[in-house]
Amino acid sequence: MNDADHPSPYVPPAEQVSHAPAPPDRLRLEAAVLTVVSLAILAFPLYPEYLAKQTNALEAWGAVTLAWSVWLLARNYVAGWWVGLVGVALYTVVFWNYSLYGEMGLQAFYFVTSLQAIVIWLRGDGDHDERPVGRVTRRTLVLTGVVIVVGTIALGTLLHYARGAIAGWDAFTTVVSVTAHLYLMGRYVESWYLWVAVDTIYVPLYASRGLTVTAGLYAVFLILAVQGLLRFEKLYREQHAVAAAP
Repeated sequence: MNDADHPSPYVPPAEQVSHAPAPPDRLRLEAAVLTVVSLAILAFPLYPEYLAKQTNALEAWGAVTLAWSVWLLARNYVAGWWVGLVGVALYTVVFWNYSLYGEMGLQAFYFVTSLQAIVIWLRGDGDHDERPVGRVTRRTLVLTGVVIVVGTIALGTLLHYARGAIAGWDAFTTVVSVTAHLYLMGRYVESWYLWVAVDTIYVPLYASRGLTVTAGLYAVFLILAVQGLLRFEKLYREQHAVAAAP
Protein backbone atom coordinates (compact mmCIF):
# COMPACT_ATOMS: atom_id res chain seq x y z
CA MET A 1 0.00 0.00 0.00
CA ASN A 2 1.45 3.33 -0.99
CA ASP A 3 1.07 6.64 0.85
CA ALA A 4 -1.11 7.73 -2.06
CA ASP A 5 -3.69 5.16 -0.99
CA HIS A 6 -4.51 7.26 2.06
CA PRO A 7 -6.82 10.26 1.68
CA SER A 8 -4.88 13.52 1.78
CA PRO A 9 -5.47 15.27 5.10
CA TYR A 10 -6.41 18.91 5.28
CA VAL A 11 -3.41 20.24 7.18
CA PRO A 12 -2.52 23.92 7.11
CA PRO A 13 1.25 24.34 6.67
CA ALA A 14 3.12 24.67 9.93
CA GLU A 15 6.74 25.34 10.75
CA GLN A 16 7.12 21.93 12.34
CA VAL A 17 5.21 19.13 14.02
CA SER A 18 4.93 19.88 17.72
CA HIS A 19 4.69 17.00 20.14
CA ALA A 20 3.64 19.50 22.81
CA PRO A 21 4.69 17.15 25.62
CA ALA A 22 2.59 16.92 28.71
CA PRO A 23 3.95 18.51 31.89
CA PRO A 24 6.88 16.38 33.19
CA ASP A 25 5.21 15.63 36.52
CA ARG A 26 2.05 14.39 34.84
CA LEU A 27 4.02 12.34 32.33
CA ARG A 28 6.08 10.70 35.08
CA LEU A 29 2.93 9.95 37.08
CA GLU A 30 1.22 8.30 34.10
CA ALA A 31 4.36 6.27 33.33
CA ALA A 32 4.64 5.21 36.98
CA VAL A 33 0.99 4.10 37.13
CA LEU A 34 1.33 2.17 33.86
CA THR A 35 4.50 0.51 35.16
CA VAL A 36 2.74 -0.67 38.33
CA VAL A 37 -0.21 -1.96 36.32
CA SER A 38 2.15 -3.73 33.91
CA LEU A 39 3.97 -5.53 36.72
CA ALA A 40 0.65 -6.57 38.26
CA ILE A 41 -0.57 -7.98 34.93
CA LEU A 42 2.66 -9.90 34.34
CA ALA A 43 2.24 -11.49 37.76
CA PHE A 44 -1.30 -12.74 37.01
CA PRO A 45 -0.22 -16.15 35.63
CA LEU A 46 1.77 -16.74 38.82
CA TYR A 47 -1.17 -16.25 41.17
CA PRO A 48 -2.51 -19.57 42.57
CA GLU A 49 -6.07 -18.25 42.72
CA TYR A 50 -8.71 -17.15 40.21
CA LEU A 51 -6.54 -14.94 38.00
CA ALA A 52 -4.01 -17.69 37.38
CA LYS A 53 -6.77 -19.83 35.89
CA GLN A 54 -8.02 -16.97 33.70
CA THR A 55 -4.69 -15.76 32.33
CA ASN A 56 -1.70 -17.14 30.46
CA ALA A 57 1.76 -15.67 29.99
CA LEU A 58 1.23 -14.76 26.33
CA GLU A 59 -1.92 -12.78 27.12
CA ALA A 60 -0.18 -11.01 30.01
CA TRP A 61 2.85 -9.95 27.95
CA GLY A 62 0.65 -8.99 25.00
CA ALA A 63 -1.52 -6.83 27.23
CA VAL A 64 1.47 -5.01 28.70
CA THR A 65 3.18 -4.28 25.38
CA LEU A 66 -0.03 -3.07 23.74
CA ALA A 67 -0.83 -0.84 26.72
CA TRP A 68 2.55 0.87 26.40
CA SER A 69 2.11 1.09 22.62
CA VAL A 70 -1.24 2.89 22.86
CA TRP A 71 0.08 5.17 25.62
CA LEU A 72 2.96 6.28 23.37
CA LEU A 73 0.79 6.67 20.26
CA ALA A 74 -1.77 8.72 22.18
CA ARG A 75 1.09 11.12 22.89
CA ASN A 76 2.05 11.24 19.21
CA TYR A 77 5.32 9.25 19.58
CA VAL A 78 6.36 6.96 16.75
CA ALA A 79 7.98 4.56 19.25
CA GLY A 80 4.48 3.31 20.01
CA TRP A 81 4.41 1.50 16.67
CA TRP A 82 7.63 -0.39 17.46
CA VAL A 83 6.36 -1.53 20.86
CA GLY A 84 3.06 -2.53 19.32
CA LEU A 85 4.75 -4.98 16.95
CA VAL A 86 5.56 -7.23 19.90
CA GLY A 87 2.03 -7.06 21.29
CA VAL A 88 0.25 -7.92 18.04
CA ALA A 89 2.56 -10.89 17.47
CA LEU A 90 1.68 -12.28 20.91
CA TYR A 91 -2.06 -11.67 20.52
CA THR A 92 -2.12 -13.44 17.18
CA VAL A 93 -1.41 -16.64 19.10
CA VAL A 94 -3.81 -15.78 21.95
CA PHE A 95 -6.77 -15.20 19.62
CA TRP A 96 -6.03 -18.40 17.71
CA ASN A 97 -6.34 -20.34 20.95
CA TYR A 98 -9.74 -18.73 21.64
CA SER A 99 -11.12 -19.20 18.10
CA LEU A 100 -11.39 -15.45 17.51
CA TYR A 101 -10.25 -15.75 13.91
CA GLY A 102 -11.27 -12.26 12.86
CA GLU A 103 -9.20 -10.77 15.66
CA MET A 104 -6.31 -13.10 14.82
CA GLY A 105 -6.25 -11.91 11.22
CA LEU A 106 -6.49 -8.34 12.46
CA GLN A 107 -3.29 -8.76 14.47
CA ALA A 108 -1.45 -9.97 11.37
CA PHE A 109 -2.76 -6.93 9.52
CA TYR A 110 -1.61 -4.68 12.37
CA PHE A 111 1.89 -6.12 12.24
CA VAL A 112 2.41 -5.43 8.53
CA THR A 113 0.77 -2.01 8.50
CA SER A 114 2.54 -0.89 11.69
CA LEU A 115 5.80 -1.22 9.81
CA GLN A 116 4.36 0.98 7.08
CA ALA A 117 3.05 3.44 9.67
CA ILE A 118 6.56 3.95 11.01
CA VAL A 119 7.70 4.97 7.53
CA ILE A 120 4.67 7.25 6.99
CA TRP A 121 5.02 9.04 10.33
CA LEU A 122 8.73 9.65 9.84
CA ARG A 123 8.62 10.52 6.16
CA GLY A 124 7.05 13.98 6.47
CA ASP A 125 6.72 16.16 3.43
CA GLY A 126 8.24 19.28 1.96
CA ASP A 127 7.18 21.47 4.90
CA HIS A 128 7.58 19.06 7.84
CA ASP A 129 10.19 16.69 9.24
CA GLU A 130 7.33 14.37 10.22
CA ARG A 131 3.77 13.91 9.00
CA PRO A 132 1.51 16.44 10.77
CA VAL A 133 -1.84 15.71 12.40
CA GLY A 134 -4.71 16.12 9.93
CA ARG A 135 -8.39 15.42 9.24
CA VAL A 136 -10.09 13.29 6.64
CA THR A 137 -12.57 14.84 4.22
CA ARG A 138 -16.36 14.50 4.56
CA ARG A 139 -16.45 12.41 1.40
CA THR A 140 -13.96 10.00 2.94
CA LEU A 141 -16.07 9.75 6.11
CA VAL A 142 -19.16 8.83 4.08
CA LEU A 143 -17.22 6.21 2.12
CA THR A 144 -15.82 4.89 5.38
CA GLY A 145 -19.33 4.34 6.74
CA VAL A 146 -20.31 2.38 3.63
CA VAL A 147 -17.15 0.26 3.81
CA ILE A 148 -17.77 -0.54 7.48
CA VAL A 149 -21.34 -1.73 6.80
CA VAL A 150 -20.44 -3.81 3.74
CA GLY A 151 -17.25 -5.13 5.31
CA THR A 152 -19.04 -6.21 8.48
CA ILE A 153 -21.69 -8.14 6.54
CA ALA A 154 -19.12 -9.86 4.32
CA LEU A 155 -16.67 -10.73 7.10
CA GLY A 156 -19.46 -11.74 9.48
CA THR A 157 -20.77 -14.22 6.91
CA LEU A 158 -17.28 -15.65 6.40
CA LEU A 159 -16.64 -16.00 10.13
CA HIS A 160 -20.05 -17.62 10.61
CA TYR A 161 -19.19 -20.37 8.14
CA ALA A 162 -15.75 -20.69 9.73
CA ARG A 163 -17.58 -21.28 13.03
CA GLY A 164 -15.86 -18.37 14.69
CA ALA A 165 -17.08 -17.21 18.09
CA ILE A 166 -19.65 -14.34 18.10
CA ALA A 167 -19.08 -13.79 14.37
CA GLY A 168 -21.17 -10.63 14.02
CA TRP A 169 -19.49 -8.61 16.74
CA ASP A 170 -16.11 -10.08 15.84
CA ALA A 171 -16.58 -8.88 12.25
CA PHE A 172 -17.79 -5.40 13.20
CA THR A 173 -14.98 -4.71 15.65
CA THR A 174 -12.44 -6.06 13.17
CA VAL A 175 -13.61 -3.80 10.33
CA VAL A 176 -13.83 -0.71 12.53
CA SER A 177 -10.40 -1.44 14.03
CA VAL A 178 -8.85 -1.75 10.57
CA THR A 179 -10.36 1.60 9.61
CA ALA A 180 -9.17 3.27 12.82
CA HIS A 181 -5.71 1.80 12.33
CA LEU A 182 -5.47 3.13 8.76
CA TYR A 183 -6.58 6.56 9.94
CA LEU A 184 -3.98 6.51 12.71
CA MET A 185 -1.29 5.55 10.20
CA GLY A 186 -2.06 8.84 8.46
CA ARG A 187 -2.14 10.74 11.79
CA TYR A 188 -5.81 11.67 11.38
CA VAL A 189 -7.80 13.02 14.34
CA GLU A 190 -10.79 10.83 13.40
CA SER A 191 -8.84 7.68 14.17
CA TRP A 192 -9.34 8.26 17.89
CA TYR A 193 -13.11 8.68 17.54
CA LEU A 194 -13.22 5.21 16.00
CA TRP A 195 -10.94 3.76 18.68
CA VAL A 196 -13.19 5.14 21.44
CA ALA A 197 -16.21 3.51 19.79
CA VAL A 198 -14.64 0.12 19.17
CA ASP A 199 -12.90 -0.12 22.56
CA THR A 200 -16.26 0.42 24.22
CA ILE A 201 -17.46 -2.76 22.47
CA TYR A 202 -14.27 -4.75 23.00
CA VAL A 203 -14.50 -4.67 26.81
CA PRO A 204 -17.70 -6.76 27.15
CA LEU A 205 -16.77 -8.79 24.04
CA TYR A 206 -13.55 -10.12 25.53
CA ALA A 207 -15.07 -10.50 29.00
CA SER A 208 -17.74 -12.78 27.49
CA ARG A 209 -14.99 -15.01 26.04
CA GLY A 210 -13.17 -15.38 29.36
CA LEU A 211 -10.30 -13.08 28.37
CA THR A 212 -10.35 -11.23 31.68
CA VAL A 213 -7.01 -9.46 31.37
CA THR A 214 -7.69 -8.46 27.76
CA ALA A 215 -11.08 -7.00 28.72
CA GLY A 216 -9.38 -4.95 31.42
CA LEU A 217 -6.70 -3.93 28.93
CA TYR A 218 -9.29 -2.55 26.53
CA ALA A 219 -10.88 -0.60 29.36
CA VAL A 220 -7.47 1.06 29.73
CA PHE A 221 -7.32 1.48 25.94
CA LEU A 222 -10.65 3.30 26.09
CA ILE A 223 -9.22 5.83 28.53
CA LEU A 224 -6.07 6.23 26.44
CA ALA A 225 -8.15 6.65 23.28
CA VAL A 226 -10.02 9.54 24.88
CA GLN A 227 -6.68 11.07 25.83
CA GLY A 228 -5.38 10.52 22.31
CA LEU A 229 -8.45 12.19 20.84
CA LEU A 230 -8.06 15.26 23.05
CA ARG A 231 -4.35 15.46 22.30
CA PHE A 232 -4.71 15.16 18.51
CA GLU A 233 -7.51 17.75 18.52
CA LYS A 234 -5.20 20.10 20.43
CA LEU A 235 -2.26 19.48 18.11
CA TYR A 236 -4.42 20.11 15.07
CA ARG A 237 -5.69 23.41 16.49
CA GLU A 238 -2.14 24.47 17.32
CA GLN A 239 -0.92 23.72 13.81
CA HIS A 240 -3.90 25.60 12.37
CA ALA A 241 -3.17 28.60 14.62
CA VAL A 242 0.48 28.68 13.51
CA ALA A 243 -0.58 28.60 9.86
CA ALA A 244 -3.08 31.41 10.38
CA ALA A 245 -0.57 33.64 12.15
CA PRO A 246 0.70 36.57 10.03
